[in-house]
Amino acid sequence: MLSHHPCTPYFGSVFRRHPFTPYSCGVFSRPGCTPELLFPLNQVPVLRVQGHVGPPEPLDREHPVDRINELGPLLSKCLELPPGDEAQAGMQLSLKLAFKRDGELMADPRFTYTSHDAPEKVKAAYQAAALDMLKHCTPLPVTDKFGGAIAGRPFVVAIEETRDLKAGDRPDNAVVPAPPGEPKP
Repeated sequence: MLSHHPCTPYFGSVFRRHPFTPYSCGVFSRPGCTPELLFPLNQVPVLRVQGHVGPPEPLDREHPVDRINELGPLLSKCLELPPGDEAQAGMQLSLKLAFKRDGELMADPRFTYTSHDAPEKVKAAYQAAALDMLKHCTPLPVTDKFGGAIAGRPFVVAIEETRDLKAGDRPDNAVVPAPPGEPKP
């Protein structure tokens, strides 16, 4: 009653069946009490995407996905990596996005990380490839139930260059690792 908060504070337990909320709404709470749900840190799912050389593969829209671990391979089918002259070994980028219930993008994706040592031309090529991936894949073929579960939830899409690039395909400032067993200069 003396609290300035409309809900009654309490200490939670990991043994309770209900999610931990710092305040409970109960018999002794004021009217209009709404608990604040706290989500643990790092609860944003990361979808690992591996691209390929060549045109994007067509999606099987007859068999929609219904699991979160199927989204990364689904997006991988649509990612066409930049050609060798615009590629960089070990290039990484990530973008944050959210989907609607029907698999469409909720808003424009936001690039959250790009390898800092890459030239601007290389960064632009990988960002364009990621945006083309989303154009080819959306709307995602998802079931109604799974679409409702992912609607509005943020995702991070992580893309990493895994191709073995020849020495001529690397930009001038790229570090060439020494072969194993040889001393490093």
